[in-house]
This record gives sequence, C-alpha cells and structure tokens, in this order.
Amino acid sequence: MKKISVLAVAFALAGFTAQAQETATQTTQQTTQQGQTQGKQKITPEELPAAVQQAVTGDEYKDLTVGEVHKVQSAKDGAPVTYEVQFLDSEEQATVVRFDETGKKIES
Repeated sequence: MKKISVLAVAFALAGFTAQAQETATQTTQQTTQQGQTQGKQKITPEELPAAVQQAVTGDEYKDLTVGEVHKVQSAKDGAPVTYEVQFLDSEEQATVVRFDETGKKIES
C-alpha cells in the first residue's frame, strides 16, 4: 500500500512538472513572436518606395504574385528601415523576400 501511495505521488509530480514545462515553452514562443512583430507595420504594395516597387515588379519576380507587404523598423536606433514582401507562386506557396530602401535584396 505504501508503494502505491509513493507511486501515485511520483506520477502526480511528473504530470505537474510536464505541465509547467509546457507553459514555460508557450510563454517563450509568445514572447519571441511579439518581438518579431514589434516595429512591423503592414502596408500596401503602393506604399513601397519607388526603388522597392521597381525591384518587386522586375524580371526575377515576374511569375509571382505579391501577397502581404510589411515595413519593418528595427529596434536599434539608427538602423535602416527594411521591407518584407511576401510572394506567392502558382501553387500559393509563400516566399518572403526582404529589401532595403534602395530596392536591394537583403540576404539573411
């Protein structure tokens, strides 16, 4: 009987520990997502700088459709603004490409 009680307590503690770890993981993921979206503003393709609009409509992306567009302001002071453009292919597969204000593709 004593072994069963000890075993029941052990299982209860194991379940509590697993739940605590899951909660901590979810909190970390939410914090990361919030950090990634800070300074990110959804805009229309027409609001892109002329150089970025020209790059987006160039030959490299002629077979793709422009999806969502975001203006991203870095949290660092003095860091340049970048633009994230989502392209969709004929199968609706999304690809995100980042550009600087001059229309130059930013490799990450």
